[in-house]
Amino acid sequence: MFFILKLIINMELIDTPNPNAKKVLAKNISSSNFHNENTQFSISKQLQNIEGVKSTFFGPDFVTITKGENVSWETINQDIINIFDKL
Repeated sequence: MFFILKLIINMELIDTPNPNAKKVLAKNISSSNFHNENTQFSISKQLQNIEGVKSTFFGPDFVTITKGENVSWETINQDIINIFDKL
């Protein structure tokens, strides 16, 4: 008998005062994994591969994602969520 345990990451995409930036609070990601340079580089690279994402910034327990002014959040939200679902 095999059991598969999948950790569900509860993430929130939060508005910021800048309408072109959102903060992702990632809960249930182990602190050591989230603060690992390789993990951050991988997440950043994946996010910046989304058309319209301009930059990423990592804080202690969050990532801020900035998009271009000509891109709507509705067109890239699901792509962002999919990246964090794979962690």
